[in-house]
Amino acid sequence: MSTYQEKAKECKCCGKHVPLPTVLREYEGITVCPTTFSNIIEYKRIWTSLGSRPNGSIRKHFSEFVQQIVEDSNAK
Repeated sequence: MSTYQEKAKECKCCGKHVPLPTVLREYEGITVCPTTFSNIIEYKRIWTSLGSRPNGSIRKHFSEFVQQIVEDSNAK
């Protein structure tokens, strides 16, 4: 198994990455691929600008995984 295949297992955002990420990011101790990391940052930015959890018409554009990470970070 290649180094990239091993690293991709650390990201829990989806069952299988295609193509495999060559770089992983970390958000509050959670290893994620670059796409998920960008989505976390954007969802967090929207939440902060609204001052509360975004409504369903915005949330539908973000995975449940991303939403849960941001919601958990806001609960701290």
